[in-house]
Amino acid sequence: MLNQIVDIINTSSSKSVEDNVLFCQNVIDDKSFLDTLYNSELIENSDIDDYSVGDSITLEFSLPRLSSIGFFETRESFLRKNYYNIPGNEIYIFERSSYLSDDLPFQQNYSLIVNLISEISNFSKHTYEDAEVLNAIILREEISLYLPLKYSYEDLESLNVDVTNRIEQFVSLLQTNAFADKKNVYLNFLVEYLIPIEENTRFSYLIQNYYDYDDKAESSYNYYLRNFSYNKLKVELDSKALEFNQKLQSVINDSQTKLIAIPTALVFTLSTLDYENINAFKNYLLIIGLIIFCVFIQIFINNQKSSIGFISDNILQYKSTFEQNKIIELEKSFSKVEKEKIKQSNRILLMQLFLWLSPILAMGTVLFLNTFKLMGIIMVFLYIIFSLIIYIIFTLKT
Repeated sequence: MLNQIVDIINTSSSKSVEDNVLFCQNVIDDKSFLDTLYNSELIENSDIDDYSVGDSITLEFSLPRLSSIGFFETRESFLRKNYYNIPGNEIYIFERSSYLSDDLPFQQNYSLIVNLISEISNFSKHTYEDAEVLNAIILREEISLYLPLKYSYEDLESLNVDVTNRIEQFVSLLQTNAFADKKNVYLNFLVEYLIPIEENTRFSYLIQNYYDYDDKAESSYNYYLRNFSYNKLKVELDSKALEFNQKLQSVINDSQTKLIAIPTALVFTLSTLDYENINAFKNYLLIIGLIIFCVFIQIFINNQKSSIGFISDNILQYKSTFEQNKIIELEKSFSKVEKEKIKQSNRILLMQLFLWLSPILAMGTVLFLNTFKLMGIIMVFLYIIFSLIIYIIFTLKT
């Protein structure tokens, strides 16, 4: 029926609008269709029975009634009837003399804003309609925004291609289940952005200033990403540093029971020596046994040194996986690990020096109690001096 009415209006010799009535001058060529228009209350003519085919008649179309079948005088009148729902049937706009489907820029902008309203409504805490205006209440981080979803034809006309592309991206963001963090940042900033604006003009303000909103929301999201990336990196680095630190500490902790044997062996040897017969075979056997014991402990210490070296290689390999701009934060997190590595290396060196002090001290004791007192003293003294030099050099080097 809409197409037939459009044909009648387009072929009319004269047409005008007054008080919601569209007057069209036509020649009747189908009396049954005229009756259909009358019975459907689409025309306000009351004397159609006085006319027949071939007669000229001024048809008085009721614009409010025509809107029920998709005929609207202006785009503004179309919007008033279809603020929030895109009609599924064909629409004709009288002032444009065209169907809505042929008016692509307006149709696309209109559909985009309706979809935007739909997605904002979905994320609102509460929505209600008052005086044909849909109102949304958005709660974000203990802040509420009252947002009347009211817009105008001028708002749609203000949209350009760049802005519509940005709104489309925002609608797609709201529709997807992914990018939850970005969605939250954009919605939080939406509340912050519109709160200072007068309530009844907030949505129109958003449409007309969407480029500004999107630009600032993107900046907020980038700031969030930088902070999030920094915090995530710091947590990862601190966690990895703690893991390496624990591994380094375990090198000594796991060997405590074996290391206790060093002073025990020395005490046992010195307490077992036959001081009355210092050249007794048993004394030399004890010293040889102590040396063999030290060799085995040295093998164990070498294993511990290898463990520290292996952990050090892992630390270097882990550090190499980071970009240059993250090295500063990396070094901050791993400074304690480096200190712990130095401590453990120093402790292992001390263990070695004390380990070999045992047979040196035992042999020095035997020499001292024998006829080689000076040699025994010099042997022990030189070893202590040598040990101090080695330890100082190692400490300065690390």
